[in-house]
Amino acid sequence: MGRTLLTPEHHKKRIEKLQNRLYEQDIETFLMFNSKNIFYLTGLSFIPTERPIILILHKGEVSFFVPSLEIDHVRHQVPFVSEVFSYFEYPDETHPMKHFQRILMMEIKASAGKVASEAPGAPGYWGYKGPSLEETTGLKFKLLPDIVMDIRVIKEPEEIELMKESSKWADRAHKYLQEFTEIGANEIDVTIRASTQGSQDMVTELGDDYRPTGFSMFPAIALYRGQIGLNSYFPHALSRGLVFKKGDTLVTGASSDVYGIQSELERTMFMGEPSKRQRELFDAMMAAQDAALDAAGPGVYCSDVDKAARQAFKDKGVIQLVRHHTGHALGMEGHERPFLDLGSEDILAPGMIFSCEPGIYEKGLGGFRHSDTFVVTEDGIEVLTKYPRDLESLIIE
Repeated sequence: MGRTLLTPEHHKKRIEKLQNRLYEQDIETFLMFNSKNIFYLTGLSFIPTERPIILILHKGEVSFFVPSLEIDHVRHQVPFVSEVFSYFEYPDETHPMKHFQRILMMEIKASAGKVASEAPGAPGYWGYKGPSLEETTGLKFKLLPDIVMDIRVIKEPEEIELMKESSKWADRAHKYLQEFTEIGANEIDVTIRASTQGSQDMVTELGDDYRPTGFSMFPAIALYRGQIGLNSYFPHALSRGLVFKKGDTLVTGASSDVYGIQSELERTMFMGEPSKRQRELFDAMMAAQDAALDAAGPGVYCSDVDKAARQAFKDKGVIQLVRHHTGHALGMEGHERPFLDLGSEDILAPGMIFSCEPGIYEKGLGGFRHSDTFVVTEDGIEVLTKYPRDLESLIIE
């Protein structure tokens, strides 16, 4: 059984790493609003709403500013928290940022010239409106919007283990998706059945070792998202309750949430024997993905991976059917940076995790895209998703 969670001690090491970077810039107090960054550092998972939640990192101590309904959540999930400051509600008779001004200046005792934040203020999410941090406190904040993401780009060995476990359950859920797909079935019914069965397997086999983060509805999910038949021509199609028909080109998606880490698995499948043109486009897509995976490795420019896929499409005479770049980084979010894109100046390094998903789309026929999750190693790459890629394995009779 693989890794399924990280310990509070691990989160404390992440905080120490961030704190050292802040000290290098003579920053004593750093404020954070992004829910994924907060989870990354502390292990606190919560539902973002209009109520501001602020992580306060001050001289190595971790405190939170939260609405009253989150007080117990913080104390339960973050055992090393120093203080939990709170307000009752938003907007309330006294705006939350009025309370925050007092806490930051009187309780935390933040110093002018030594404060920074990842954003100018709380985001306008779910209708929130409020003053900026500078308007609230009178202090000049240094903005460091990328400082946590810069750390997140290179995955720790423990994160790679989590991604391997996520990939395993993505493969399992996808197996059920293919098994339950048949002519006349509805995509939503198949999605629910496959995701339910895959999730049940995952929860049952992992047992008490599985700790949901609350970031997803199903622990494991497999779906079509409307990428069925002619509608698979749209790379970002949405579910429409379509019914499977003979001759359809299908584009799938599967993932699972393991302590917030999410893999990506996609396959192109066919309802019945594919036509000559379907085979041609499938072969072209496979050639492009093979070329991209062969090109990837430590020290390689992200742009060169994209170039390799595009060159394969050119060689197959289908470059005009390309509608997006080859892939993107993965971790706690569906898309992270860097990107496997011609315009990227980033270089692949050990510990980076990516999707590899070059695709082509022909109107009147559909989309052709596999996506696999791979990690960059010291001497190459390791593909973590293991679901069959070959055409014959992906024909649904």
